[in-house]
Amino acid sequence: MARLFIIFFLLPFCCAAQTAETFIQSGNAKAGQKNYNAAIADFTKAIQLDSKNGRTYFYRANAYNDIKDYPMAIQDYDRAIELDPKNPFAYFYRGNANNAQQKFADAITDITKAIALAPNADMYHYRANAKAGLGDHAGAVEDFTKAIALNPKDPSLYEYRGVAKSNLKDNEGAIEDYNIAAGLDPKNADLIFYRANAKGNVGDFKGAIADYTAATNMNTKNAEAFFYRGNAYGNLKNYNAAIADYKKVITLNPKMPNLYRYLANALSNNNDKKSALEYFGQAIKRDPNNAELYLFDGIVRYNLDDREGAMTDFDKSIDLKPSSEAYQNRADLKLSAKNYDESKQDADKAIELDAKNSYAYITRARAKLELKDTATALTDLNLGIKMNPYNDYSYVVLGNIATDRKDYATALKNYTQSLEIQAGNVETRLRRANIRLKAGDRVGALADFKKMADTGTSDDGFYIRMVRSMMKARFDGESLPILNALITKNPKVSTFYVGRGAAKQSLGDANGAILDYNAALKLDTASVDAYSNRASANLDLKDYTGALADISKAIKTNEGNEEPYLIRAKVRMAMKNYQGAVDDYSSVLFIDLDNTVVFAYRGLAQSYLANTDRMNADFNYALKLEPNNDEIYYLRGQARINTKDVTGACADFKKAVSLGSKAAVEEAKKYCK
Repeated sequence: MARLFIIFFLLPFCCAAQTAETFIQSGNAKAGQKNYNAAIADFTKAIQLDSKNGRTYFYRANAYNDIKDYPMAIQDYDRAIELDPKNPFAYFYRGNANNAQQKFADAITDITKAIALAPNADMYHYRANAKAGLGDHAGAVEDFTKAIALNPKDPSLYEYRGVAKSNLKDNEGAIEDYNIAAGLDPKNADLIFYRANAKGNVGDFKGAIADYTAATNMNTKNAEAFFYRGNAYGNLKNYNAAIADYKKVITLNPKMPNLYRYLANALSNNNDKKSALEYFGQAIKRDPNNAELYLFDGIVRYNLDDREGAMTDFDKSIDLKPSSEAYQNRADLKLSAKNYDESKQDADKAIELDAKNSYAYITRARAKLELKDTATALTDLNLGIKMNPYNDYSYVVLGNIATDRKDYATALKNYTQSLEIQAGNVETRLRRANIRLKAGDRVGALADFKKMADTGTSDDGFYIRMVRSMMKARFDGESLPILNALITKNPKVSTFYVGRGAAKQSLGDANGAILDYNAALKLDTASVDAYSNRASANLDLKDYTGALADISKAIKTNEGNEEPYLIRAKVRMAMKNYQGAVDDYSSVLFIDLDNTVVFAYRGLAQSYLANTDRMNADFNYALKLEPNNDEIYYLRGQARINTKDVTGACADFKKAVSLGSKAAVEEAKKYCK
């Protein structure tokens, strides 16, 4: 942070005899000219003539401070304080000499004494620096706030408070401070760079890019700004721009950590396989014994699904110069090939070569999970997190483990932790949205879907998966603005029309929905989703014949897709073919046993057949898996009405309402009298 400029007090110079005061004035004059060694000599002579003057030790300490001889400075500050214990600047400057030597606790003690004597903004500023040095970022924020109260026009105070807030993961608060600082100091390239980092941390990649661009315009040699702008472009899937930035960094700082890894990933994701392979291929021709080049070429080939070529590259890299990173990447490759034993062995070797390679612990944990060694896998994950608590993927893996165990509360906690580290990771956010749905938090899930749509990724494949999740959750009109925006952005993706049709249908516009499903089928005549959803709209219009015809086409196109069976079950329920509905729900569960709500729908169908034991078994199992799902309680309430259990139905409808069900409100009024 900012360096303290020590103030020398210049006194009137008179042409008297060589007294102590004469040497003090001469020393101050030389210090003012930055001739610190000569100043020290004069102050020393003054001390020889008068060793009881605290000011002289103070001035000489300042001169020692300016030549960075901190031990001698502290020694003189000690004597100055001994002779004049009420001099706040002696404590203050000694505190900063301790700061310079990273003796942060001593610095805090000294500056606190200075503040007690005569507080000013600089004192709070430098005590904040010391607190930050000890990792007390909350204390630093508190001190910067006090400094701002005393000097609200100093942009550096807002800038550094923003840094402290960033260290506390309060990136939104940091951005607010950087905005104020930028208003006071608009040409500060470092400030704009810090703000860009904070924007990237909250997933505002477009805003981050704008700030990185401004920072590089002000400082064309800021390699980090180009590097992080490349990362932001990569998050938006703009790989051409990312590649250009990474290549720029190579000209400025070719030893930037992870530079070539990110370049390799961008090249391999750029849909230009030839160019991706050429870059490192040409580098290998120029330097055929460079192990790192084979490593990065292997990463490119791995990302391009050339697993055989990637394995050859990783093997060659290890033969030339065994490295933890090469073993780790080969372990990942073997893991993806389901060669779990060898993957674990490579991860072991990666850890042996670099015990601080946190990613290797994650890879080994994943291999152990596949080998059913869950206990030590969790140990590895926790070790990886301890070494690198900011590795967001560690928490994703923990979330995945919890999801597999159907421990949705723990899964949600871990996905949230991951997103606090990397807010712009849409894949993790989609996982969290789906878990929130399983936990009955539809409001939170919808917020995640909106955030994903706002992030700005150009990966239509991701958005297709997102839309399908929204459709599965049967969101009402809340999803319509998201889908309209997606269609405007890319009107040639059939799934977007299917999603919008489902939103329209949920709002009661079955005819408008059918128009969207027809548009989807024009773009993709084999769209199972479009046929299934058009069948659902026909069901709403009581066109059972048309609905069954569409379902037959859907099943013929892909008999392994659960959605057509779900729709046909609803058609059969409407036609009072309850056994046929039970059969269809059973088919869905054969395809996807994790579709918990289907157990509830099958339970409802069983209630019409008076199969009370089977009905109860289905509902009990569904609620065991998702105890906070309002739809399950609503459906059980309906089933209990069918079995004449009005008291139980009332309890279920009330529970559904408490969990947010709109459909259960009228039912509760009707049966809870």
